[in-house]
Amino acid sequence: MDRPIDATALRATELRGDEPAWQALIDCLDCGLAVYDAGGRLVLCNDDFRRLYRPIAAHIAPGLHFEDLLRLALDAGLVPQAVGDEAGWVARRAEQFGAGAPIERRMPGGRWRRITEHRLADGGVLSYSIDITESVRQRQALQRALGDAQQSRDWLEDAIEALPAGFELWDDQDRLVLSNSELARMYPRIAAALQPGANFQSLVRTNHAAGGLPVPAAEIEAYIEQRRTQRQRSSQPVEHDTGDGQRYRVYHRPTRQGGLVGVRMDVTELHRERAAAEQARRDAEAARLQLSEGIEALPDGFALFDANDRLVVCNARYRELYSASASVLQPGVRFEDVLRYGLSQGQYPQATGREQAWLQERLRDHRQPQGPVIQELPGNRWLRIDERATASGGIAGVRTEVTELVRHQQQLTRLNLRLSEANARVELLSETDAVTGIANRRRFDRRLAEEWDRVARDGAALGLLLVDIDDFKAFNDLHGHQAGDACLQRVAAVLAACASRPTDVVARYGGEEFAILLPHTGRSDLMHLAQRCVAAVDAAAIEHGASRAAPHLTISVGAAFADAAANANAARLLRAADAALYRAKAAGRRRAEMADGAI
Repeated sequence: MDRPIDATALRATELRGDEPAWQALIDCLDCGLAVYDAGGRLVLCNDDFRRLYRPIAAHIAPGLHFEDLLRLALDAGLVPQAVGDEAGWVARRAEQFGAGAPIERRMPGGRWRRITEHRLADGGVLSYSIDITESVRQRQALQRALGDAQQSRDWLEDAIEALPAGFELWDDQDRLVLSNSELARMYPRIAAALQPGANFQSLVRTNHAAGGLPVPAAEIEAYIEQRRTQRQRSSQPVEHDTGDGQRYRVYHRPTRQGGLVGVRMDVTELHRERAAAEQARRDAEAARLQLSEGIEALPDGFALFDANDRLVVCNARYRELYSASASVLQPGVRFEDVLRYGLSQGQYPQATGREQAWLQERLRDHRQPQGPVIQELPGNRWLRIDERATASGGIAGVRTEVTELVRHQQQLTRLNLRLSEANARVELLSETDAVTGIANRRRFDRRLAEEWDRVARDGAALGLLLVDIDDFKAFNDLHGHQAGDACLQRVAAVLAACASRPTDVVARYGGEEFAILLPHTGRSDLMHLAQRCVAAVDAAAIEHGASRAAPHLTISVGAAFADAAANANAARLLRAADAALYRAKAAGRRRAEMADGAI
């Protein structure tokens, strides 16, 4: 009878010499896998697990206690969410160990993993983790989208509620979908009945029965049919009286779903004002005189042109602003003639060199005003022109001097330009490695994404070299970190000289690792360049003194390339180059190895 797999059984396979078979099996898994014994000590793990903890991979070996692994990861900065609460995080994580509940954990670089741990039959723990970055990002995007949708609905409902008119929305069965409190205020007799689902005809009958509609009882059904037809077919507003002496104007428009949207406005005062219209007419003449005096007293320039675009009236301030054209600003002069005269006097600097085009644009903006126009006058003086069409087809306009405001904006624009230039310099520094002066990981990742898009789009080849300084830790231990930084700088300079095309990217990938991105580079050229990098570092003859490969400092290189014909992605290209680098290290260092085939 088969016994269940447990940590004890796995350790027994080690004692029998079966470990390579187990290791090869679990290294094929596309997840980070580790097994701990009942005491929380590591029994075995796979390559994906070690890659997750690459900075501390040298410490990951059988016998390492789970809590010691946690602390090593904290010291290496591999647990961003634990910063500031390291001890508490370790305690909580140790308590969760082996509990079986999945744990979502943010990794360095913004990646996410789901970690699941199960107790085995002997009390050991099987731990495995998978990358869930895309799932987490999609979930976050969905949450943002749902929040935005709710916010939009809240804004819409707030806007409808804030309307100074009654609002109503009906579905294609003439049932009420939405209304605001103003509609309930306008129809207090049926306010309680104004609920979603209420039928329009039923509401009319209820309102009539409550005395809110002055229509004879014998005519109410005919009235309802008339209103139903008007609502469906007429685009013109309808007015009706209430039983309280109020008069409402009702607008209805069809929706795309077959329903209706309506707005009801109280026009009681408007009807009362009509009764006073005759008195207003008698007062008009006196008001005209007062208006003329008021226009003249305005602090801004004012001009009124009739439907034929001839000047009716302008005030003294208007003539003052357009002093070069003041002599022609007489009642009856056409607006176009005023512009042409001003052009002849050099009154419009914006028209210089394009006078006819400027004239047509200004006439269009004047005759079809869409909003304010900013106009320059000689001496860097500026006007804001606000023009509106009058009921009789004329144009009324106000000219406000905004010279100080425009000059301030001009100064602000210059300051913003300098700020943008400074930001660009800061952005460049943020993508430069502080030690070597070459590109950092951030710029490499950005360029890799750009070049991979080009591979997919244009079918171009893309080569990648991953470079590692052999026994660099021993170099640092022997010569000190200051000499180590100088060594990194020299190696960076040698690599940059080897990959010197404008499109090549030489970047410090991390620690003693470098990455070289080589667009439009195939297999043979890529391998040739990799070997040239190895030889160039050899030729630099940087004394090492503690290397297992040579008396001087050496490098190992892993090479991989991809083209559009391969079903791959940037991550696979990186993994292939990393695997090739691993083979170069395993083969004795101081050499270059090529990944098998195009990725």
